[in-house]
This record gives sequence, C-alpha cells and structure tokens, in this order.
Amino acid sequence: MATNVPSEVVAFSDRRFKPVIYIYSFPSLTRKNKLKGDILLDYTLLCFSYCGTYLASYSSLPEFELALWNWEASAILCKKSNPGMDVSQMSFNPMNWHQMCLSSSSAMSVWTIERSNQEHHFRIRSVKLPLEDATFLNEPDMLFPTTLPKDLIYGPVLPLSAIAGLVGEEAETFRPKDDIYPLLHPTMHCWTPSSDLYVGCEEGHLLMINTETLKVTVLQKAEEFPLPDGAPLINPLTLVYQKDGILASGIDGVIYSFIIKDSKYQVKTFLEFDGPVTHLVFSPSYKMLLIQTDKGSVYIYTFGAEMPLDKLLDACDGKVQAVSFITPGTKYFLTLTSSGEVSTVSLEDCNCTSRIFLKTQATALACSPSSPTAAVGTVDGYVYFLNILDVESPQMIHQAFLSQSPVKIVTYDQRGIFLLVGTEEGNIFVIDARPSKSFQIFGFTETGKDILQISTVSVMESDVVEVLVLYPLPDMGRSRLEYFTLPVMLPEVVPENFSDERGRLKDDLTHKYLYEVEHTLSSAVLGFTGSKIFGFCSQVPYICSYVMPVKVRQPPAVKTEVALDEILLAALADSVSQQIRSLEQ
Repeated sequence: MATNVPSEVVAFSDRRFKPVIYIYSFPSLTRKNKLKGDILLDYTLLCFSYCGTYLASYSSLPEFELALWNWEASAILCKKSNPGMDVSQMSFNPMNWHQMCLSSSSAMSVWTIERSNQEHHFRIRSVKLPLEDATFLNEPDMLFPTTLPKDLIYGPVLPLSAIAGLVGEEAETFRPKDDIYPLLHPTMHCWTPSSDLYVGCEEGHLLMINTETLKVTVLQKAEEFPLPDGAPLINPLTLVYQKDGILASGIDGVIYSFIIKDSKYQVKTFLEFDGPVTHLVFSPSYKMLLIQTDKGSVYIYTFGAEMPLDKLLDACDGKVQAVSFITPGTKYFLTLTSSGEVSTVSLEDCNCTSRIFLKTQATALACSPSSPTAAVGTVDGYVYFLNILDVESPQMIHQAFLSQSPVKIVTYDQRGIFLLVGTEEGNIFVIDARPSKSFQIFGFTETGKDILQISTVSVMESDVVEVLVLYPLPDMGRSRLEYFTLPVMLPEVVPENFSDERGRLKDDLTHKYLYEVEHTLSSAVLGFTGSKIFGFCSQVPYICSYVMPVKVRQPPAVKTEVALDEILLAALADSVSQQIRSLEQ
C-alpha cells in the first residue's frame, strides 16, 4: 500500500494471479483508476512521488521488475528488470521527483528517471558499501593495473579478466569467486532535505550517502551512550528524518533520537514501547508522528502536546484462537490469542475493555451460560478458569491439570451444568461447571483422536445432557460419531461410584453408542427436536441429516433412574454405617 497526501489518493494491490493496482481517493474511498501490468504473481512495493502523478511499483519473483506509472493515465512510462535483486525498501526523493533509492539486505542503488519529451528511461548507479567492520576496501584497478609490479622477463602483470579471456562489460565487473568481502547489510534508509541518504545497517552502523557522488560516510558516535545490557544498537527497523538528524527504532522497542552534526552523532532515548517499532511516519506538517509496533498497535505522538502519546489502535498479541460471548451475549465478548491473552471487547463500539495475560500458549475458550466464568484450554494440558463478573478486571480463580496432551476443545452444555474438555489424545473430561463446587473433575471418557467437534443438547425437561463427538477415520475415508449421555444428577453422586481408579467414567453411566458415516464430515451437531444429527461434508455443498434410533436418542428413563437410585442408596448405606461405627467407638 502507498499514499499520496497532496493528491489525497491511496494505492494498493491485490494478491492473485496477474495482480492489479487500485487507486482510490481518500477519505471518500471511491475508485479512481485500475492499473494493469504484466506482473504474474505479486507486487511487493508501491511508492508515490511527492509531486506529479508518478507511482513506482516493484515485483519480486519472477520478474524482479521496477515500473514507473502515470497513475492518472493508467500507463507505464518505463520499466526495468533486475534479476535476482529482491528489494526490501523503495522511496522517492522528496526534493526531486526523478530520483529514487532501492535497497535490499545486500545492496543499495540510486535510480534516476531521465525524460525526453514523453520518453522515460531509468539510469542505475550502485552504491559501494563498506565492509562489515565499517572500513573501506582499497581495490586496485584490475583493468589497467598500473600499480601492480612488472616482471622484467615475462612483461607486465595482466588483469584477471584478460587472463580469463573476457571483454566488454564482463571484463570490467569480473571478480573471482574466492575474491569476496563481507559488506554491511542495509535495513532501512531515509532522505534528507539536501538529497542525501541516511542508511541504518544490521551491524549497528549509520551511513550517510551523497546521491550525486555516491560517496559513503560512516557516521561515528560523538560520545558513548549506554544502551540496555550494554548491547549495541543493531538492526534498526525503520528510520524517519527529523530536524538535525533522524529517529530510529530498534528491535529492543526503543525509539532513539540521532542528532547528527558533520560526521558524528549523539544518541538519546525518545520513546519506549513493549515491542519492536516497525513503522514510523511523520504527518505532512511534521507536528505528529505515527508509530506502529510489530503487534499491530498504532500510536500518535504529538509534539508540544501536554499528553503527547495517544493510542489509536490496540491490537492483540498473537493470532486469535477463539471468541465467546459473555452471558447473556448482548454487551461483551471474549477473545483469546495463541499467546494466552484474553481480551474483553464491547459489542457497541468494539473497544477493548480489559485484558488478562495467562502467560502460556492457549488453544480454546468458552464462557459459561450459568455463571460469570470462562474456561481457557492450553497447550500444556491445563484448563484456566476466569472470573468475568467485572468485565473491567477479569481474574484467574482456578486452574486444573488434565493431561499431558494439549487441550483442543472446551465447551459447556446449554444449561451450564457440565464443562466438556477434549484433548488431542482423544479423551473428553467432564467437569462440574459450578464455581461453588471448585470445578470438580468427574472423570473422562475415551474417544478417537483428532476430535473435530463436541455438540451438546441440554433442555430443561430432560434429566440427561446429550453429547455428540465427531472425529475422522482418515484410513477409511469416513467419520465416526460417538454419542453418550450425562445424568443431570451426576454432581450429587459419590465420586467412587461413577469412575474407576483411573478416573474413567463407567459405561453403564454414560450409555455410549458409536455411529459411522460414509462421508468425511467437517462438522456435526445434535438436533434439539427429533432424533436427528445434522452434518456438513466439506467435499459437497450439502448439510446431511441422519436419523438416530429412538433407543439411542432417549435411553430408558427407568433404567437410568434405577441405576442412580441404587448408587444413591449404596452411598447412603455407606454413610450410615460409618456413623454407626463412630457412635460405637
């Protein structure tokens, strides 16, 4: 993307085969033009000139082509291909529209746009960078080696290109393979009002380049500046020109102010952030500085203001893994990132209300429908429980370790009686969803690996919670549906009576059934009315409906009640006998 402030337009390209560059007006966002070129894969860089109607575009593989456009006329004025040169930054000279700089991690070049009437042409000049230690290489003239010693018997020493039998341009640029010197690696550059270039290098050196003579000057520190942990200023991510110097951001999250005088500079800390700053842009009036961090957060720094730093956009830390509404789901929802950052977001304005960092890699999130709590599954097999009663300050109130296998799915039934947690190894843990019971773990039931989905049906008139688990059978090209029930009275039963010594739930309590389908389903849910399962197959655009046997959908209520009565009577007998023995003693 690129912007042109005087013309109030923005340019961007799409990512598809034979991409197109679009020109839109701003802020109305109406399309003004569409530029079509011969690029096959992708435009990697776009840049407007500071005056006129010129737009430069660069594409990497396979063309490595720089093109100059008249974006108002949708015409390419000239183009040039540099095979193998993958450019990382491209910029126009603000003081001279027909001068550009292209830089990569290994080379820098100054491009001049020459014009004769309506004809345009690129002229390229490469910059000779210093060595890695910031010294310059004194190369002898290999084409006319007047400084080399002469042998009185065999005559003058011939240049290597002549020995190789090369002529023309190859003879002038020939260098043996073993004659290679490591050079500085440029990362970013910016222009000055005098049409010079400031260049930051990965090794921590700051260069100044005269674009007329291409003379390179290595700037030196005027005085020692103590940096954190004594580390040098390395790998500047972005540079912007300021009065008498530049602003540079490093990988340490600090924006440094460089005051440059002659060939020396002084360094001061300007601003500090919690992560690397990847983008700096001054406003046209140079009264405000736009700052973007690597996390995506955006700030504006206003010079001379009482509160200079203002956060415009607060982005999350990591990829969003899950979203869940806070009951009743009309005001707030939670988001979870892969780094374990849980954010509370308002539905009205989509502003972040609060954040809590779990400091662990997270995988799944679910909010309870029966209490102001939320459950978060992690990679290391834990489930974290959060108190979200106060949306402005959520707190972690409990954590439970379930398995060495990462948690893949967490889901509540509709009434919020049980929390079901599925792991990658194929175990589903059943947990009491009530905070008053300290989220008691009832046990687990074994299913297939690579669980795709857990669906539940929990209605008020039923005394069981129905659960459906979907997982694939990749070797057979099919899917398996596993159905079982959980009695609502389960929290009242003595724990020893519904699970074995390993914590595995007894089969006569869950009434488990298996069902295989001939398709590879990507999603399957239980229907609330009727004995049906609805499944979606990604291979065909249809939602399939499967009828379940009546005995599977509704297990005999008498058997369930008798089994539960027997369990409760046994627990009551054990309790009475213990009391009698204590009285006898």
